[in-house]
Amino acid sequence: MTLAVSLPVTGMPLDETVDYVRACVDMGYEAAWGSEVAGPDFASLLGAVAAAKLGIDLGVAVIPVQTRSAWLIAATAATLSQLSGGRFSLGLGTSSELIVGQWSGVPFDKPLTQLRETVETVRAMLAGERVNLDGDFVTTHGYKLFADTPHVPLIVGALNAASLRQAGRIGDGVALNQSAPEHLPMILGEVRKGAEEAGKDFSAMPVVSRIFCMVTDNPAAGREMVRHIFAPYAATSVYNRFFRWLGFEDEMTGVAEAFGRKDRAAAAASLSDAFVDAIYVIGSADEVAARVQAYLDGGVTVAAIQPLAFGREDSLRTMQAIATALT
Repeated sequence: MTLAVSLPVTGMPLDETVDYVRACVDMGYEAAWGSEVAGPDFASLLGAVAAAKLGIDLGVAVIPVQTRSAWLIAATAATLSQLSGGRFSLGLGTSSELIVGQWSGVPFDKPLTQLRETVETVRAMLAGERVNLDGDFVTTHGYKLFADTPHVPLIVGALNAASLRQAGRIGDGVALNQSAPEHLPMILGEVRKGAEEAGKDFSAMPVVSRIFCMVTDNPAAGREMVRHIFAPYAATSVYNRFFRWLGFEDEMTGVAEAFGRKDRAAAAASLSDAFVDAIYVIGSADEVAARVQAYLDGGVTVAAIQPLAFGREDSLRTMQAIATALT
């Protein structure tokens, strides 16, 4: 079980990233996992961390397969693997209609098919094969990586039963986001089904989960902040369906209806305390640490801690509180 730093850090200049990660390593963190939404691109940030030679694992969870070609994904992964001494894991997912369709101008069509084709193609490229494919979404002819590359585990992001089963079938591991420890038996049960269908050993698969944490003596204010930050996530079709599957039907109906009226305040108000307390980790240092431990006990093997804090010092206080309790 690994405690990991989640990047980027809200409100912190990017040129402070390496020093931030180094401080977390000194606390006992063993890996740094990037993400890619509206912030910096993952490769530049992780490349800087790799160049610092901190002796930690690196990964990204996850990048959308629709916004880069398969050969560029493979080339980027190979570069980071070589820079990190073979300690890089590549997380691939389908993202949402907002990032893919609205931001990128790419149709959000049959995302699971596109994810499967990309995983298969990138895996072959990283193995050094000269790949030729005419798929429904991925077309490539004659590409071969520039150099031998250490093995790059492909960690597949998933929400909902069908995508979780697919992750078990095609992934070397699975990446989770915004779920509670109590949901892990149901979620990982679907991944296990997919792995068993493919004749794979589920127990050997890494389970990466980004965990949003806030250490505070005012949890009510923390919940209110979280509502406003994450209501837009809950309004997207993929997360709305996912949270409904987890049992938050009323909350997701309220969010969807409010966003349909372009009423962001009402959307935030639709997220109940029960929802916020399940999906996000808010409370005292001991309470937050206990909740993170529950994820690890429930089957998460890499807990990527994303502080719900602003700036380097506030974030480091959260990271230290968790590390002190768990390492």
